[in-house]
Amino acid sequence: MENFSNSISIAPYWPPIFMKKKPNLIQNIDNLNRESERKKQILTSATKIIGEKGFQNATVAEIAKEAGIGDATIYEYFKNKEDLLLAIPVETTKDLIAQINDHMMGIKGAFNKLRKFIWWWLNYVEKNPGYGAVVLLELKTSKSYVSTDAYQAARNFYQIILDIIKEGQEEKTIKKEINPYLARSLCVGAMEHIIIRWLLKDRKYSLIQYADELADLLVNSLRNTDFEISKAMLSVSK
Repeated sequence: MENFSNSISIAPYWPPIFMKKKPNLIQNIDNLNRESERKKQILTSATKIIGEKGFQNATVAEIAKEAGIGDATIYEYFKNKEDLLLAIPVETTKDLIAQINDHMMGIKGAFNKLRKFIWWWLNYVEKNPGYGAVVLLELKTSKSYVSTDAYQAARNFYQIILDIIKEGQEEKTIKKEINPYLARSLCVGAMEHIIIRWLLKDRKYSLIQYADELADLLVNSLRNTDFEISKAMLSVSK
């Protein structure tokens, strides 16, 4: 009779030390990626819900449902609804700055850059009205806004316009006597006024239709006409 024990194939035993394990570093990276994606999804959902319903009327339950998660999960990332609201521009601005800087590459001249910024920003808000509503209708009406990281994020974003104006003054296409900070306020205020009006009128028309006309008005108000005249005279003399 065949020995029963000989007919059984016994798999070798490998002590735990020899078992293949996923490196902790890779595990940590995977975990961080998942956490980052979930946080981003929460912020995207919050932007949509708060942008549509307003901060007071939006609920954490609605945001969680939109994100496809439980209510409790949101509190793993944010202390409360206000904390979530303030996080929206902080996180989004990082992407916006990267995007606009990418669009600016290869563009020469301060006025060309200013025109590009105006067109790009109005186009972005038209395609992402929830974000425009969150920043301009919800946050900027709060007294505590200026003391938050969200306000600093907005300053970082509009620093791009300040840099453009200073570049124009250096190349003498923008009046040297103009206060660059006031000039930035002029540009920002004009864009935000048009966007707020568009949001309050339920976005019934195209926002981007005002880009060229607004750019012309701002460029003409900043233009150093003396430099333009000198440049023209020099060209004629040649």
